[in-house]
Amino acid sequence: MNTTTIQNVGIAEGRKSAKLVMGGSLAEGIVGGATIVLALIGLSGIMPEWMLPIATIAMGAAFVIEGGAISVRFSRLLAETSKDRIDEAELAVGVTSEFLGGAAGIVLGILSLLRLYPMILVPVAVLAYGSVLMLSSGMTVRLNALEVEGSAESARFKKIAHEAMTAAAGVEFLLGLSTVILGIIALTGTFASTLSLVALLIVGVSGFVTGAAVTARMVSLFHS
Repeated sequence: MNTTTIQNVGIAEGRKSAKLVMGGSLAEGIVGGATIVLALIGLSGIMPEWMLPIATIAMGAAFVIEGGAISVRFSRLLAETSKDRIDEAELAVGVTSEFLGGAAGIVLGILSLLRLYPMILVPVAVLAYGSVLMLSSGMTVRLNALEVEGSAESARFKKIAHEAMTAAAGVEFLLGLSTVILGIIALTGTFASTLSLVALLIVGVSGFVTGAAVTARMVSLFHS
């Protein structure tokens, strides 16, 4: 196999990975958007007892999808960069927390949909989602930073992008912390339904923004 063939195979594999990531991130953004809509419907007083568990299930699906997309991005970057530039342990924890937190949330949401202690199980799911946001807040930023670093953009653009992504990580951490606090208060029985819906709205916004941002990034890489 000559050099040209090897390069063509590498390009094809890179585009395939980009398509997988883009599809996963797009799905995450859509499901995050659906969670926002469901939470808003519930907060408006329209069947909150149904909107709450359904939004919980939707957000869990978004986290599972995000974990898969991050795993693909991590594999692609690991193949393109030297191992000493990537904290594999940190990324593995992030991917695992996304998947496990999402899967647990889906199970809790289904049980709540069956009317099994919904005002306890949904706040627990909310706590799990908030913890996932806090644990993974820096992971997506680091992946984005590595992708920008390996691009052909100018040094000034890379510096600006890094600052923006660092700020985004801080915002995501605060959103996760807010979600955890709301979940704890909801577990005490104080406005449990309303606070859980507000928390799901916050997590949904985070998932929607993250999915949209990564999709846009993948589109730019795909067309570069």
